[in-house]
Parts: sequence; C-alpha cells; structure tokens
Amino acid sequence: MSPSVLADVIIAGAGGGSRMQAGRNKLLLPLGASTVLEQTVATFHAHPRIARILVTASEVDWSDFEQRLARFAVTLVPGGARRQDSVHEGLAVLAQAPEASPLVLVQDGARPFTSAALISRVLDALETQDAVIPVVPLVDTIRRINASGTRVEDRAELFAVQTPQGARRALLWQASQQAQVEAWEVTDDASLMERAGWKVESVPGERENLKLTLPEDYTFAQWRVQQA
Repeated sequence: MSPSVLADVIIAGAGGGSRMQAGRNKLLLPLGASTVLEQTVATFHAHPRIARILVTASEVDWSDFEQRLARFAVTLVPGGARRQDSVHEGLAVLAQAPEASPLVLVQDGARPFTSAALISRVLDALETQDAVIPVVPLVDTIRRINASGTRVEDRAELFAVQTPQGARRALLWQASQQAQVEAWEVTDDASLMERAGWKVESVPGERENLKLTLPEDYTFAQWRVQQA
C-alpha cells in the first residue's frame, strides 16, 4: 500500500467524563483560546494524511459540538452507551461511504496534545500491519496487590497504551460487528482486534500525549498551554 493512502479518523467524544468532575463533557472545557475538543480535532484536520474526521457525540452535547466544530467540516455521529458502541457507529457510517479510506484511526477526544509526528508514525506502521497502537514504557514501580498479598511486577514488558490506534478499516468493522453480536466488552480498539484474531503491532508513543481524565490532568493541560 502506498504511503500516500489517506486515513479516516473517528474521534470518541460521546463520553461523560465523570472522573473530571466538571459537571459537563470535559471536551467542552476551555483550553487556551478554544476547547479540549477543538484542540484535538485541529491536529487531525491539519494533518495531510487524514481524509475525513468523524466525531461521536451524545445528544446533550450535539449542538455545542456542531457550533465548536463548524470550521473543521467534520461529520458528527450519534454516540452509544459505551466507547466501543460509539466507535461502532462511526465505523458503520464509513462502511456506507464508498469513498472511505481502507485505513482508520480511532482517537480519544480527550487527548489534545497528540502530535502530527505520532499520527504519521501510526500511519506509517499501518501501511504493513493489521492494527497499530502507540505505547510508552512504564516508569513507576508496579506492584500487584490482591487478597493473597503483594508483589512487584517486572515492568520491562509493561507499557501504557495511547491513541490514536490504527487498523485496517474492514478488519476493525468486522471485529466490531462480531463484538456487537457476541456481547464482547473491550476497553480499546486494539483489544477488539486481538479478540477477533488479528495481530496488533506497537510504535513509540509520546509522554506528552496525555489523556485528560482527572481534574489534575486538566490543570496540567492549562499550564502547558500557557507555557506554549
């Protein structure tokens, strides 16, 4: 497959983000001169290898998303109860689009600092792989704690997984349909691909590619934008 092949991206934005304790969708929180959502979308919109952008949205946030994203010409997709349901709805839209790319990325809407270089790295690997994830090695000591006691785990083979995650769209769509029929519960798109029998490769992620989950994450994000 030629490196010039473009990819579509599904940005997951339908979650409530309750752990942020913001009283609203965390993607609509201000960040610099815009919002978390706009910062995330802008990076993909500017990337030369992204063909189209789909953003999943809940009904309660639909009008806000429309207003905030009007300048990017994205396609809004109704979100589902779970992240995997929202991604499924995005894949269903692409499955009906004859011009859709054979490659698809799935991005957390709450990762406003994803770099263009990381997007390119995932896409480069996806040229020859079924699925690709960016990962960063763990730096803290990892200890397993359960009823029988505790023990330190060897972190040499342990990594934190980030987005964007990439896949051959047809394979991810097939896996997502199977998950809906067989009621699979997965935490990310790579897990879905693996459960369907496809191999997942990794590329180096970036520590700056923070997912805003807790209030302190948002505080750090605000500080970082102010320093830029």
